[in-house]
Amino acid sequence: MRSSIFFSTILAFLLVTASYALAVDHSGTVLETASGGGYTYIKVKEGGTSFWVAGPPTQVKKGATVNFSEQVWMPNFKSQALNRTFDKILFVSEIRPGAGQKAVKPAPAKQAQAKQTKMAKRPKIAERYTIEQIFDKGEALKGHLVQVSGKVVKVSEGIMGRNWVHVEDGTGIEGTDKLIFTSSNDTAVLGDKIVAQGILETDKDFGYGYFYAVIIEDSVFSK
Repeated sequence: MRSSIFFSTILAFLLVTASYALAVDHSGTVLETASGGGYTYIKVKEGGTSFWVAGPPTQVKKGATVNFSEQVWMPNFKSQALNRTFDKILFVSEIRPGAGQKAVKPAPAKQAQAKQTKMAKRPKIAERYTIEQIFDKGEALKGHLVQVSGKVVKVSEGIMGRNWVHVEDGTGIEGTDKLIFTSSNDTAVLGDKIVAQGILETDKDFGYGYFYAVIIEDSVFSK
């Protein structure tokens, strides 16, 4: 268990490092679209170059012009949902309509309803733990709503449609003394002391080797 946690910590470092790359704005014409695994995939043509982009669920039509900001390029990315490997793909936090076009519509209502139903089944009362306890219990807490009080030591926003907040509380040993909380609609401020809570997941694989033995998802943060 501890060896897999250590491995996941190294991979987390690689993911977060990517967030510091200089953002570049892009605009292109949609050539193809696909959806799966909580992402919308679009193939765009920009100038004389075409490439694939992945972002949050979005309705977009072939031939439309879209804008987006460069965040994370991932080579040899395999989408389990599409059963397809992309030689190179750009992950973005938002796909915006081009000038003079209507705003891009949100994902179909049935997807939002499915998410609400999933959330409704989750526990409403958070269980308070230290980071050391969470890593020690691991699988036993999978699916539980957990809460940790600690200090924000790193924040990476808009990576694969999520904000990644790293928290320390002074417990645990090297490799298991920080816990990552992800959220698609909330974030925290570096250096703040906060209360973070979300759903604990284990053996979470985001693809391309980004594997986490323990991670907290659908998180919210408060002081």
